[in-house]
Amino acid sequence: MIGVYVTAQVKPECKAEFLALVQAFIQESRTHAGCISYDCGAVNGETDQYCFIERWQSQADLDAHMQTDFFTANAPKLVAMTVNGLAIHTLSLL
Repeated sequence: MIGVYVTAQVKPECKAEFLALVQAFIQESRTHAGCISYDCGAVNGETDQYCFIERWQSQADLDAHMQTDFFTANAPKLVAMTVNGLAIHTLSLL
């Protein structure tokens, strides 16, 4: 099983647009093959800091997710709304 956590510092002026797009990511990604869970939330105690937490059945499922039309069209939009891009980390869950 593959875990993913992604952190993002959102530009204050982009917060509403970011949150709307995040909701679309959550809804869409949960329908993708191999998605066990896909969530995002505000980091407690941090201004405009968000974290995505995902679990995928396999690396192949995660790779397929990242090749979907939805992901390729919308991930750059998320990046543009951040201060320094998305910090993406994957792990092999025990």
